[in-house]
Amino acid sequence: YLISSAKIAIHHIIIIMKLFTIAAAVLLGCIHSSEAAAPNLRAIMKDASGEVEVEVAKSKKNKRTTDAAEVSGPSRERISQYVSGGQMFFIIADQTKVYENPSTDPLSYTSIYWMCQPTVAPDLNGDGMYDSVAARVNIYNPPSSKEAAVSAGATGLGKFTTHGYTASWVKQGEGDGGYYNELVVDFGDTTVWQINGNEFIGYETSPHGTAGGMVTSGEGLWTMDTSTPLLQDLATAMGSDLTAETCAERYAETWEESHSSSIEVEE
Repeated sequence: YLISSAKIAIHHIIIIMKLFTIAAAVLLGCIHSSEAAAPNLRAIMKDASGEVEVEVAKSKKNKRTTDAAEVSGPSRERISQYVSGGQMFFIIADQTKVYENPSTDPLSYTSIYWMCQPTVAPDLNGDGMYDSVAARVNIYNPPSSKEAAVSAGATGLGKFTTHGYTASWVKQGEGDGGYYNELVVDFGDTTVWQINGNEFIGYETSPHGTAGGMVTSGEGLWTMDTSTPLLQDLATAMGSDLTAETCAERYAETWEESHSSSIEVEE
């Protein structure tokens, strides 16, 4: 009996060892397969991660570039060029005015704002930019626009009129984002044009007994290029080249005429 029991136990042990050997072989095969696949998996994950990182970096870079170009770049560059060149132009072509008199129709008009040499505020924040500027302005009203405005009720409107320009940088968001708050005003009455980029709104009030009040809005063009056709028309009306010096001379002459004892509206 004892011998028979021992044989049975030995037989069970042999079976268990065979099963363990088979299990060990299967496990070892799985480990080898995993190790072989791991480099490929790591490579795929690395490539995918790298592509994602590159795309994210490109996205961030493009976003910063777009924001700077759309919000900060053009106006900053324009004002810097204005300060160094001594003059700047804002052209309003074929936009619409509505005068207060209900018997008049909205009219299409063209005007050229000729900003003279600006005064620059001190760079208190040390960013190397021109954060605030102020200047005198000549506004040129071509004959057709001038005649239409006078017919609609405008008073004291000459071929040239004198005004003021002021701009202040408004910081917005992080980094260099922001915009210039730009205004052109009339020294003689309440006339204001607010310019934001190329878009503008404007209004004029009229003293009691007159009918020159108007409102306007639209889109204009900033430029320094005096070869622009409308600026060539202005140069022809001036009879001289358009320079910082002739801008100042034109302003002084128009201002003296408008403040002389015998005012004559220039035809």
